[in-house]
Amino acid sequence: MPITVPAATSTKVALWATILTGAYAVTSVLGAITARSMVDGLKAQLEDPQNASPAAGQSAVSYLGLALEIASYVLLALWMSKLRAARTARGETIGGPPAVEWWGWFVPLANLVLPFLGMRALTKARAGMGLLVGWWIGFAAAGVVSAGTGLAVFGAIDWSTGKLAHAEALDPIVGIMWTNAIALVVSWVFLAMIIRVTTRRQAEAE
Repeated sequence: MPITVPAATSTKVALWATILTGAYAVTSVLGAITARSMVDGLKAQLEDPQNASPAAGQSAVSYLGLALEIASYVLLALWMSKLRAARTARGETIGGPPAVEWWGWFVPLANLVLPFLGMRALTKARAGMGLLVGWWIGFAAAGVVSAGTGLAVFGAIDWSTGKLAHAEALDPIVGIMWTNAIALVVSWVFLAMIIRVTTRRQAEAE
């Protein structure tokens, strides 16, 4: 007997997936707004190697962003898996990597492609390719740009002594965080449309 997913359940999951992914995008903007003070604090902290730690430069916004990132991932993957179950129950062949919505994000390098392929397979005939491309370009760009933060910290420290040798190398972090925030907000706008359109059309098809 095929497994069915109640439309009301899918709608609630879609709503929370939209809310949490949006909240995560908002925290990236808050992080960008406070980036200058964060960088100044990071400089002061790294001046003394004894104060250096993996938590250097972290703030309440950083920790909130991490929590929302995890929560939004779970809800988005859950929405995608429910969509997969609903379409499979109708006898549709989804295609794409099996259950990629859960594991595709964690494969180095391949995670720049796998989640997009999974979303494309799941939303085929539900959401247009333009929406998917808009979502994924913004999301992938944010991920690539954010790697610049680590490179900035790496370039600022004299690794032979562990001391902050080039404090000015940390200044680009402000621009990096703004670019990351803008890319995430744009990505979320497209994702919200994908979730809304796909959920509505799926409900109409059932």
